[in-house]
Amino acid sequence: MSTLEGLQSVGRNLTELARARAEQQRTAEDLTRLIDTANAPIIGIDSTGNVDEWNQTAASITGFTKEEVLGHDLVSDFISDNHKAAVKEVLEKALLGEETSNYEFPLITKSGNQIFLLFNATSRRSKDKAIIGVIGIGQDITARREQEEQLQQRIKLEALGALTGGIAHDFNNLLTIITGNLSLLEPTDGDEQEIVEDALKAARDGSELVRSLLAFSRRQRLVPLPYDLAVVLPEFQRSLARTLGETVSLSISTSSELESAFVDRGQFETALLNLCLNARDAIDRSGHIKITAHPITVLNSEAALFGLEESKNLDFIMVEITDDGCGIPEELLPKVTEPFFTTKEAGDGSGLGLSSVAGFVKQSGGGMRITSQAGQGTRVMLLLPIANSTHIKSTKENEELIELSANKDAHQATILIVDDEPKVRQVAARWLAREGHVVLQAESAQTALECLQEQNGEIDLLFTDIVMPGSLDGRDLATLVSRKFPEILIQLATGYEQERQDLKNDELRQSFPVISKPYDLEELSSTLRQLLLKKLQPV
Repeated sequence: MSTLEGLQSVGRNLTELARARAEQQRTAEDLTRLIDTANAPIIGIDSTGNVDEWNQTAASITGFTKEEVLGHDLVSDFISDNHKAAVKEVLEKALLGEETSNYEFPLITKSGNQIFLLFNATSRRSKDKAIIGVIGIGQDITARREQEEQLQQRIKLEALGALTGGIAHDFNNLLTIITGNLSLLEPTDGDEQEIVEDALKAARDGSELVRSLLAFSRRQRLVPLPYDLAVVLPEFQRSLARTLGETVSLSISTSSELESAFVDRGQFETALLNLCLNARDAIDRSGHIKITAHPITVLNSEAALFGLEESKNLDFIMVEITDDGCGIPEELLPKVTEPFFTTKEAGDGSGLGLSSVAGFVKQSGGGMRITSQAGQGTRVMLLLPIANSTHIKSTKENEELIELSANKDAHQATILIVDDEPKVRQVAARWLAREGHVVLQAESAQTALECLQEQNGEIDLLFTDIVMPGSLDGRDLATLVSRKFPEILIQLATGYEQERQDLKNDELRQSFPVISKPYDLEELSSTLRQLLLKKLQPV
């Protein structure tokens, strides 16, 4: 080969080498561009665990730019404490050549929240096949995990609620008998009176426990009314401050634009007390608790944070309870509203406080969110529905009727009491007879119909339990009586709150009022008196 030919050959080889290098460079640039613009998050680490790949989607879902994360240890800086060990183990195995597929990979975002990726990763190798890092592609499954957790929670609550509701029915019957008979007693001296009052208090405490059990499953009895927080919260502050103690600093502030909430006042104040007692324990009885109330519009994108169904933007009243106490560990935060979960020592807590609050707020048509940082404090946010003009008008009418019933002699009536539990039936009968009513009793719906036939329908009021054995229950009886004897007033009673909810949702039976067991006998008298007065009022 001549010198010229040799030079030409070398030139061709150099040209081909340059072309190959340029092609290799273009391929590398294309791959980099593909990784960076992929719709899925792609994350890579080097052999020491430091981030060396972070595409635009990873930046978008976490809030961290590529420049902010490159060179940082992935596990130390971007994984929450309770997941560090597990993630580190997975990455160490990947650096040994083990493939990782469908691993749920948690990341901390720039805002401090946590998201989850379904991650598939493989090792990266050098030209000599040595492992130099790991690269993986993920799918954001945060929303799916939240939906699955909500579904599991719903299933658990339904199961617990069904069990609790059945037990509550029997307990409420027993408590009705106990409180009723104690109310009928007429002690002759102070010691006997004190004994009766102690027994009544214990029975009412039992009723409160049943209510708490029903609250977390959202089956408790609520009587929502317009509730002016701007007026009532400052009044409530005085009694709350006494309960919390002098060493606790308590402040309450309300917005000047605050409207009335539509909630059960007693249950709301119980919920607020529970939250403040938790806060007092968190600050170790020496710190600051702050309560604020203001209007808020919850955006569709924020609904899930409060356990609300995603829909159009909704207006609420937000009540916030904030403390500067010890905070709640991150790994425990998702569990704090579960029934019977408590961080307190045995005997110091039932584990029903927060679950009852969450159940009450949800049943009221609102939502709840808890945020906390260990060592810095906790913030509980309650969303309460706003009272509208219809609520306010209805409340005024009820107040007028209550005032009328208090100032007017009770209408003496013939009342038919229907209950399959003899002692429940008898205690109500004794009380109403003392008030001058003519009282008839029936143990079943069928017996009640026979009694009505014998009386030719000349009965003023039917007071019947809902849950009874036989082919006809209290609802069936009420429906039959209202059709055959439309002039007879009807009052239902139940010790099983699900029956109240079912009745409320039954359009054919909405006109029948319901009182929940265990009812106070004075409450029963007032309820029946108001019903009778409605009949007497001119149309």
